[in-house]
This record gives sequence, C-alpha cells and structure tokens, in this order.
Amino acid sequence: MSTTSTETPSAPGPGAPLEPGAPRAASLAGAWRRFLLRRAGGLVVNLALLVLVTFLIVQLIPGDPATAIAGENATLAQVELVRTQLGLDQPVIVQLGQYLLGVVQGDFGDSFRYRVPSLDVVGAAVPYTMTITVVSVVLLLVIGIALGMAVGVATRGDRRRWLDLAFTGATGVISSVPTYVFATGLVVVFAVTLRILPPAYSPAYDFGTAAILPIAALTIGGACSVARIVRRETAVILEQDYMRTARGWRLPALSLYAKHMLPNLLTTALTLAGIILTALLGSALITEAVFAWPGLGGVIVQAIAIDKDYPVIRAAVFVIGLISLVITLVIDIVLGLLDPRTLGEQRG
Repeated sequence: MSTTSTETPSAPGPGAPLEPGAPRAASLAGAWRRFLLRRAGGLVVNLALLVLVTFLIVQLIPGDPATAIAGENATLAQVELVRTQLGLDQPVIVQLGQYLLGVVQGDFGDSFRYRVPSLDVVGAAVPYTMTITVVSVVLLLVIGIALGMAVGVATRGDRRRWLDLAFTGATGVISSVPTYVFATGLVVVFAVTLRILPPAYSPAYDFGTAAILPIAALTIGGACSVARIVRRETAVILEQDYMRTARGWRLPALSLYAKHMLPNLLTTALTLAGIILTALLGSALITEAVFAWPGLGGVIVQAIAIDKDYPVIRAAVFVIGLISLVITLVIDIVLGLLDPRTLGEQRG
C-alpha cells in the first residue's frame, strides 16, 4: 500500500527568479528615479547659470542708470548721490554677492523707477504674456496636427502629388516669415482696412477681442511648421505594419487615425510643443510691442531702453528662463509617461 504525500510549495529562496513582471517594474521605477535625479540636477545647474547670467547681462547694457534716474539736467553731484543710493558705486564683485544673497531669499531688488520689488513689476506682466503664448501653442498644435495628418493621409503612397507640393511650398514660405511681419500685416488688414478688430491693447476694448490679433500672429507660422513635421511623421507611420493591418481590417477612419495613429504622433507633437513654446516666449516679446500688449515685452523694452532698470531686467530674464526650464521639465515627464523609452533607458 503506497502512501501519497502532498508537498506544500515553499517560498522562493533568495536566488529564485521572480515573476516576469517584477524585474520590468523594478527597472522602470529605477529608470524614473535616475531620470528625475538627472533632471533635478540639471535644473539646479541651469538655475545657477541663469542667476549668474541675469547679473552679468546688465553690465553689457550701454548707459548709466543713475543718469537715467537723476535726469538729463542733473548735476554731477546729484548723479553720484543716486549712484550711491542704488549701490552702483560698489565693486562688481560686491554687487554680485549682494545680488546672490538677495536671490537666495527670493529678492531681486527694488525697481529703480517704481520703487517696488522688481518681481512685482515682472509678475504683473507675466499673465499677459503667458495668456497669448499658451493659447497660441495650443492652437498651433491643434491646427498643425490636424492639417499635417489630413495632408499626410490624402497624399499617402504618392497620391495627389500636386497637393503635397503645394502644401510643402506654402507652409515653407509662411513658416519662414518673421512673427512681427505677420503682426504688422494683421493690423493693416483687420484693424486699419476692415476695422473689425482693435489695433492695440486698451482698457477700452474687451480683453478677448484685443488678444485675437496677437494670438493669430504667434499661431500662423508655428502651425505651418508643426503641420510640415506632422505630415512627414504621418507618411512614415502609415507605412508601419500595424497600420497596414488596421487598414486590412477596414476599421472606421476615426478609429484608424485617431486611435491608432494619433497616439504615435503625440511624442513628436509634445517635443515640438516644448521647443515652440520656448521660442514663442521670445517672439511674444516682439509681438507685444506691435500691439502695445502689457506683457513682459513692454516691461523689458522700457527697462532696457529708457530706465536702465537693472533689477527689473534681471527679474524678467530670470522669470523667462525659469518658465522655459519648467516647461521643458514638465514635457519631459509627460513624454516619459507616454513612452518610457524617452527616459534614456534601454529596455528589451
């Protein structure tokens, strides 16, 4: 008579293999830790360089702040008194030390002209600049992705060659036109000729109405640039095996392009969004001058050309740089969530 013994499975020892999903999860968590550490270290270094650049850049600006504040008719003694009050008579190394000490405490100094913290002056203008910039980026991404996808699908397999050539030529010409040229042209057409939109910002006009032309000026060229890139990416994706299989299943167009193709375009689109938004911050400063928009552009021009307001210039440059760094970091994190391969890790 034989006896059957039932053995209970023992817990795996230290050398036993784990479940297949565990190493991948651990590897992904480690990749995120290394990614965030790299980005945090890079952010700290970039901020330190940005603070140093914001101090040194004003030394290159021609003119004397003390003379600008005292006035053209001021005597030499009055100018020297103002210079002493502003601390401009101190050696540059002393000024740098005082500046760094203030920045660590979140103080960029008081505006020479307004006698209030320079960050308050800059902070009042930031919402105006960010409003037209962020709205422009959203619009140009939506328009550019939709237009690029539509043309890419319509010209798949070298079909409608004329459309491809016309699209490439038109978007290439439009995207090469400077933003301030678009801004001036929009004012001439819609404000001077047609008189349907205000030519510049004014409290007399509705905020949304006054923002239409600045947003349009920032959107047109960027939308064409995005559309060109998306069209090329669409042509590549349409030839992938999974897209051929999806077409073979005769899936509806909405499912085929929105569900299967669009997610693969988002990585490129988000990368472009970071680059374009950073570039648009610079373009917005020029565009604001055309439309008298009360954003950072007017603040910086006034501080550099007229007032020689060093604290405001430093605070404005720092804020613009900080916004660019934060936007880049956020987009990198979103890209990592969408596609872990962008974390810089090689995984099989």
